[in-house]
Amino acid sequence: MAARILALTGRRRLVAAPGPLLSPYDSPETGFASLRISLDGAPVGGEGGVHYLDPWTRLPIDRATCAERVAWLAARFAENDRRVVYVGMSRWKRPALDVLGAGPAGRPIHTMTTEAAIAAGRRHDGRLLAWATRAPGQLEEACARAGLPLARVEDGFLRSVGLGASLQPGASVVVDDLGIYYDPRRESRLQRLLAEADFTPDLVARARRLREEVVARRLSKYNVGLDAAALDWPAGRRIVLVPGQVEDDASVRHGSPLVRSNRALLEAARRRNPDAFLLYKPHPDVEAGFRPGIIPEAEALTLADRIVAGISIVDLLDRVHHVETMTSLAGFEALIRGLSVATHGRPFYSGWGLSEDLAPGADRGRRLSLDELVAGAMILYSRYLDPVAMKPCSPEQLLDRLSAARAAAPRNALSLGRTAHLVMRARYGLLNPVVRALRLRRGVGREAGGGPR
Repeated sequence: MAARILALTGRRRLVAAPGPLLSPYDSPETGFASLRISLDGAPVGGEGGVHYLDPWTRLPIDRATCAERVAWLAARFAENDRRVVYVGMSRWKRPALDVLGAGPAGRPIHTMTTEAAIAAGRRHDGRLLAWATRAPGQLEEACARAGLPLARVEDGFLRSVGLGASLQPGASVVVDDLGIYYDPRRESRLQRLLAEADFTPDLVARARRLREEVVARRLSKYNVGLDAAALDWPAGRRIVLVPGQVEDDASVRHGSPLVRSNRALLEAARRRNPDAFLLYKPHPDVEAGFRPGIIPEAEALTLADRIVAGISIVDLLDRVHHVETMTSLAGFEALIRGLSVATHGRPFYSGWGLSEDLAPGADRGRRLSLDELVAGAMILYSRYLDPVAMKPCSPEQLLDRLSAARAAAPRNALSLGRTAHLVMRARYGLLNPVVRALRLRRGVGREAGGGPR
């Protein structure tokens, strides 16, 4: 094993090069997370002066466990067997994406135009990755002509403590080489996984444990919002939640052919549930005025019994009996909590026999159990990042980080306060149009209009 002597905080230490006990995501200059070999000072564990550390927490572990965990990280590193060339990624997203895109061929390259991306891909025999809603025009055709693989990137289903609109970095992504999960116009990698995967008993059992942990820890995609304990809840009435969406999201425009607005969704939900206590939850971006889809309060209350803006989705799902949605991820979060869900569009979780599907063409031709759906979406399809250690991690490890981050966040940080509203409104209303115009001149598409949220 190659080695070198470094001076770290005034003490000499032997630091070994990456190998069976050293994560490929560490470097001699920053110090390795998984191994220390002391030349001076008393050892704190391990064999003699060799200290084996967990690559994520840096807590002492035994040698066999260290080797197993480093091997897992090495496998994630090796999966990026071609140099990753990112196209049009926002700067605030790049630190996380750079970790997830690192591989044996080197760190990812960032470009902003189709021409630059194709040139970099050819030069490095690379693989191009574009944010699904910001792919430059003609990128797919250019990749096909150049013989370069292209995949689309989008936020995963367990993302952060905070909204993406507030520039809160995400800790999970999906990378789709076929389409993207929220656009039913073409097959996505998730759709193919759910249709064809052999869900082994061990995988299904793992998915069940993951689902139960998500529910027990009261986690969701964004983990924001106030609790609903102070609200009065009707006794003896069926409570139905109607989650609003951003009306220009691709999931609504392409995935909900019959019901295409929040007003139409509320009307349909009331027709189907005439005696229910209807809750309408506006989408946070819409409520803040950033995105289209707002319904005036007086108008909404002609159909809904209550507007529950700013309330945590988990708190609401604890109290309702049923969810009516177009394509919102709230439908998936309701399913994993054992609630009935009616879909007016074609989200990825519809058509497998788990929801009441009202849109034409929703049937997928296969029946899945809830835990098979969770296994496909949250284990096989998604990639996760430990936002503290800045290394790839498992979904189970991310649950620990999200739980800790939410517990440490000031209560007012879990809701969008007035000052944050003003700052973000300025960003969307004043800065974003300028940035979009500049990006369009450079051939980069818009970031708005993504998947269901």
